Amino acid sequence: MGVKFNGIFEGRSIKMQELSGKTIAIDAFNWIFQFLTTIRLADGSYLTDSKGRVTTHLNGIFYRCISMLENGINPVFVFDGKAPRFKKETLKERESIKEEARIKAENAVTQEERAMYMRRLSRIDDYIVASSKELLDYMGVKYVQAPAEGEAQAAWMSGKGLVYAAASQDYDTILFGAKRVIRNLNINNKRKISRKGITVQVNPEIIESDYNLKKLGVDREKMIVVALFTGTDYNKGVDGIGPRKALNLVKENSVEKLLESYDFRSDYDIKEVFQYFLTPDTVEVQNDLKLGSMQKEKLVEFMCKEHGFSEERMSASLQRIKREDSSLSFYD
Repeated sequence: MGVKFNGIFEGRSIKMQELSGKTIAIDAFNWIFQFLTTIRLADGSYLTDSKGRVTTHLNGIFYRCISMLENGINPVFVFDGKAPRFKKETLKERESIKEEARIKAENAVTQEERAMYMRRLSRIDDYIVASSKELLDYMGVKYVQAPAEGEAQAAWMSGKGLVYAAASQDYDTILFGAKRVIRNLNINNKRKISRKGITVQVNPEIIESDYNLKKLGVDREKMIVVALFTGTDYNKGVDGIGPRKALNLVKENSVEKLLESYDFRSDYDIKEVFQYFLTPDTVEVQNDLKLGSMQKEKLVEFMCKEHGFSEERMSASLQRIKREDSSLSFYD
């Protein structure tokens, strides 16, 4: 869910072509949840193969990667590891929401109503992670396994200059130290709002961290405190204080004083939560992040013969990209 900073950060609308030649760190779980939520059958069920295995995420990853490669973008997927202990209550709340949705889906009167609640039951399990990585291997697309939050690892890679930007819908990525964050990185410029059953037009936007922090008159540490005031995945926030009021408070007071003076509604020492945003669990990236060689035969075997995708449609998609790209540099 992330922090609630809509209207606070200023993003610049961009076209996909502007990212050509760039390496982008993808918050893998963020994207896979999007696919699992929106790519569904009419009754709300996942796409599956002949053995009943979920293929919704494979569909989303394959075609999204094809479009990025076609536009000259080198995606590097970053997968979540173990959730930090601070996230325990948020995860419990999400499970409660899923259980409520499951009951409502079972009691739904219409197919549309059932489909709406089924979309809220999206869950990433070991099979989905393993099969996603296998697909990326065959496509030659690199990925990184984070020790904890994937968006924190993607932000670290951005901060170190290993990638041009981190792609995520969550503003937390900025708090974790990303230089640039790209939101709405959807090639067809459309997003389906499942709870309303409509599709809206959206454009990719890039948020420059340094520019925004300077414009707001705060540094990263104070922006983290603003987030703690409004609520994060690790605390519920302070009642009656929104982002604008929080911005005024951090400009007028020291970080230490604020952390000691308010109840940020966390089961943990709020200073520990603050420190986690500042120095999250990450790993050094040793692997070369350049696009590798595509293993076309294994890719077709995996997608078409094992999981039932159309070989004709896949072949047409693969024709859209030139496999000279393994020799290209996608760095900034």
